[in-house]
Amino acid sequence: MCVLCFRRPGEPPVVAGSLLWGSTVDFNRHAVNFLHKCRSVYGDVFTLRLVNQYITIVMDPHSSEALSKERNFDFDPIQKQVNWNVFNFSLVEPKKMIKDTGRTVRGASMQRGMHRFVTHLNLACDEVLPANNNNVDAWMSVGLRDFAANTIFDALFNSIFGRQSEDKDFSAHKVYENFKVFHEYFNYLWLGVPKRFFPAVVKALGGLLAQPSADQLLAADETSDYIKNAISYMRLHGQSDSDIKGHNLVYLHVNHNTFRIAFWIINHVLEDPKAHEALLAELKEAVNQRLDKNNTATFTQRSLEELKVLDSVVQETCRMASGVFMIRYVTKDTHFRTSDGKVHLMRKDDRVAIYPPAIHKDPEIFENPSVFKYDRFIDAKFYKAGRQLKNPLLPFGTLCPGKRYAMLQLRWYILVVFTRFEMRLQAGAERAQYDYRYHGHEILPPVLDVTLNYRSIPGHPLLDFGVA
Repeated sequence: MCVLCFRRPGEPPVVAGSLLWGSTVDFNRHAVNFLHKCRSVYGDVFTLRLVNQYITIVMDPHSSEALSKERNFDFDPIQKQVNWNVFNFSLVEPKKMIKDTGRTVRGASMQRGMHRFVTHLNLACDEVLPANNNNVDAWMSVGLRDFAANTIFDALFNSIFGRQSEDKDFSAHKVYENFKVFHEYFNYLWLGVPKRFFPAVVKALGGLLAQPSADQLLAADETSDYIKNAISYMRLHGQSDSDIKGHNLVYLHVNHNTFRIAFWIINHVLEDPKAHEALLAELKEAVNQRLDKNNTATFTQRSLEELKVLDSVVQETCRMASGVFMIRYVTKDTHFRTSDGKVHLMRKDDRVAIYPPAIHKDPEIFENPSVFKYDRFIDAKFYKAGRQLKNPLLPFGTLCPGKRYAMLQLRWYILVVFTRFEMRLQAGAERAQYDYRYHGHEILPPVLDVTLNYRSIPGHPLLDFGVA
C-alpha cells in the first residue's frame, strides 16, 4: 500500500478502494459508470488498483493517439501477461511476429480468406434450414446466440482451421461451448488468478487445446494463411507445439469477438423497426443493382464499404458492445502530456490505459449514448470539449492488424443473413441485455440469449464476393 501513501508530485491521484481488491469490484460491476464517476471526482487522469496492479486511466479521448505512440508505454509486457496467464504460452519476438503475420489479414491473403469465409458461411446457412426440402419455408425458432454460433462462428472457425468433423474433440460447436465457460473467468485470469482455482476453466481449456497438430494444420489445404504463417514463424524461432496451440487459441479468441458483434447487430436491428426497414431497403437496392441473369449479385470489399446504413449499423453496434481495454506497461518514469496541456508523471512498472467504452458512452460525444441509433455514423462528425475527435470509435484498440478484415466479414455476414432469411425476435420476450461484468473483454456478451424466429426467403438472390 506504499504507492497510496507516497505519491510523488505530478503523479495522478489513486482512487480509494478496498484494502484487498482495490477498485476491482467496482470496475467489474459496471466499468463505464464507475470510470465516469471517478472522472467527476478526480479529473481526466487517475489511477486504479485492480488486485495487485496499478493502472492509470486517461479519460481524454484526444490523448489516445499520443498514448499509443509513447515509446515508454509498451504493449509487449501486456501481451506476455495475457498470453501466459490466460493461454499458457509465450511468444518469441512478438513484435516481429505481429508484423510478419499481419500481412496475412490484408491484401491477397485477405481476399483468399474471404473466399473461404464466404464458402463456409453458405454451407452453415444451408445447415440451419430444415432437412426436409418440402418444409424449407417453415418458421424455425432458436436462440439468437446459437443462430449466430451456427452461422458466423461456424464459418469463422472452419475458414481458419478447415472443416472439422463434429465428432472430433476440436470442432466449431465444441469450441463455442468451451468458450462460454472459459470467457466467464477471463478477467480473473489475465490479472493473474491461478487457473487451478477454477476447475471448469481447466476442463474447458483442455478442450480448446485439443487441436490438430502443427504438422496436420500445415498439410491441410483448407488451413488459413494466417495459421500456416504463424506456425512456420514460431517453429523458426524454436517454439513448441504447445506454444503453437496456445497462439492458435488466441487467434480463435479474437475471431470469437466477431461472432459476438454479429449477435448484437442482428439483435439491435430486429429490435428497431426503423433500423430494420432502412437496412433491408439499402441491401435490397444494392443486390438488385448487381443481379445477373443467374440471379447472382457480386460484391467487392469497396462496394460493401460504400453501403452507408450497413456501415453505420456495424459501427454503432461496435460502439455499444465494445469492452476493450487499451492498456500499456510503463517501462520507465514518464512525464505524459495530455491534450489539455497538463503533464502527468506515470510511474515505472505501473500500467496506463485508455478505456474506449468510457469514450463510447460519453454523452458529450454521443447523444443518448445508451440508445442504439442505427444512423448515428452516417456522414457524422463527433466532438469533445469543442474539438473534433480524430478517432471517436476504438472497438478493437489501435494495434489489431485484422480489424478491417473483421469489419469486412461482419458486413458480408449481415448482407447474407438479411438476404437469405426473414427474421424476427420472439414477440413479448425479454430483450437482450449487455453483461457488464465482462468489461475488459473485447466485446461484451449478452446476459441471456433471446429467441429468434427465422425462415428462408423463397427464391432469394445468390451472393458472391469478388475482387475489386
